Amino acid sequence: MSVTPLLFPTLIVILTLAILGGRPERTAAVLFAALNFLTPFLQPLIMGQTRWGVALTSVFTFGGLLWLALRSDRWWLVFAAGCQLLALSTHIITLLQIDSLIWTAVTLRWISWGGVLVCALFGLWEGRAVDRLRRSARGADDDAEPIRKNLQRSRES
Repeated sequence: MSVTPLLFPTLIVILTLAILGGRPERTAAVLFAALNFLTPFLQPLIMGQTRWGVALTSVFTFGGLLWLALRSDRWWLVFAAGCQLLALSTHIITLLQIDSLIWTAVTLRWISWGGVLVCALFGLWEGRAVDRLRRSARGADDDAEPIRKNLQRSRES
């Protein structure tokens, strides 16, 4: 099992999303946890220089993030899906079978995963801001109700 340089930050982000996030963030935390759990078991699936197991986890992670982005009102998921698409595209480099580019692809995957993690942390703020705005809008409607009633009474008389 290989350890990526982003394992510890990934675990922190997963826990933070699971504890502090809303429903989309918690679903993404489950997706990220599944990705990080399954990847070491699927790494041995290799054909040529292409790690098909890792490529499949990238495909499913991209699909999951895209599905979440389309089903929720969170913009961070769109950007995270874009970062994951970049990671997915690096698997094409291994199909070219150019040995000097393999570590370039791995480094790009790590960088794009770092982008996903940054997007996820931004998503925590975004989710809290959306909830705060919804609460404030409901409070504003409650405050405006007496004014509407007075206005309606004045029109009737």
